Amino acid sequence: MFALLLVATLTTGPSAARRTPLVLAVERARPAVVNINAQEVVRAAASNDPWAIFFGGARARDQVRTSLGSGFVFDSGGYVLTNYHVVARGSRVQVSFEDGSDYLAKVVGTDPGGDLAVLKIVSEKKFAAAPLGSSGDLMLGEPTIAIGNPFGLNQSVSMGVVSALHRPVHAEGRSYYDFIQTDASINPGNSGGPLLNADGNVIGVCSAVLATGQGIGFAIPIDRALRVARELVKSGGLADAWWGFDAEALDHDAAEALGAHAGALVTSVEDASPATAAGLRRGDAVIRAESSPVHDADELRFLLRDVPVGTRVALGVVRGKEKLEVAIVAQPLTPERALTIFELRSGVKVSELTAKEAHEAGYETRKKVLAIQSVERSSSAARVGLRRGDLVLSVNSADVETLKDFQKALAQARKSGQAVLLVQRGYRLQEFTFDLG
Repeated sequence: MFALLLVATLTTGPSAARRTPLVLAVERARPAVVNINAQEVVRAAASNDPWAIFFGGARARDQVRTSLGSGFVFDSGGYVLTNYHVVARGSRVQVSFEDGSDYLAKVVGTDPGGDLAVLKIVSEKKFAAAPLGSSGDLMLGEPTIAIGNPFGLNQSVSMGVVSALHRPVHAEGRSYYDFIQTDASINPGNSGGPLLNADGNVIGVCSAVLATGQGIGFAIPIDRALRVARELVKSGGLADAWWGFDAEALDHDAAEALGAHAGALVTSVEDASPATAAGLRRGDAVIRAESSPVHDADELRFLLRDVPVGTRVALGVVRGKEKLEVAIVAQPLTPERALTIFELRSGVKVSELTAKEAHEAGYETRKKVLAIQSVERSSSAARVGLRRGDLVLSVNSADVETLKDFQKALAQARKSGQAVLLVQRGYRLQEFTFDLG
């Protein structure tokens, strides 16, 4: 009789009381979670000793650096979403599932500014995809679950609640906005893994941006992460978007006049731009982008920077005492537009001179040059000291010899938000920095 009871106890498994909704949530998502091992080969410097080179054996060995992180399959075709910093320097990327299977993966596309990357598993098979939720209806206090690879401890599960929404974070000299804050343990190695709700649906991408945080974790909202991920799968990158307006922080007096607590004040609207078409006006205060509140101009730029071209974005606007919604659709930022925007904001006009024209103008050169044609009074270019006749040699370390080179370099510089111009004046070289917004 005792033996029968023992067998029955061993074969029935965990009781229904133990199989809580959180256990079921983990079981639902865990097959799609991967551990990521990104390896970078660091080449050893060659020896300068001729005897060592002749006899060999004295050359230092190459080193392999390994970055550990997490991710999850969001598309059954084998597409994995993770953080950019997990795979930033990896030349060989391997993903491992909870069943012990390993696969090589290649990087499909990255969004460094948003700390997101998409990998494609090198296999033709179909993979279990994580159930995807929404970050648009999250509630403070609702349960959260993080699954990942903290400190190399594979497939670790931690639990917490939604502590805060739309949280800005400043870490390692960078600013990030619109995070989900949770007290589920998120440590180095959790980066890129899923944050789940109690249904087992992914609501965020874990990001260990504060290594010193105790009981504080952050995750990128899944709605924004998926918008970026799908564009990366489609195009391999994010096309630069042009919105056609500038904004600055809403100061106390302007906020009081408009009856807004925080926001971004529209300071200029470009002609024939998406902002003009949407009806945005100078003096409007943008207080919301889709469901995310806007506290200042930097946050607004961040929320708009990774929106795919052609996507409609609803902006909550205060105009006078009236609250309204403006629908704006970004257009692609072409190199020609990048140059026009730069000239308007900096007050500088740049011209391309042939070798003959440059020689006749007194420049000692046998090739084309880019010269400052004019500088507007009281412009940002005039304030930093640019002068008519200065030669532009490079933008953000990219050499420029033609106007086309200059346009392309400016379009690329928009991604970092700054353009650093290396300028020659006589025999002297100087750098001038311009904020591109």
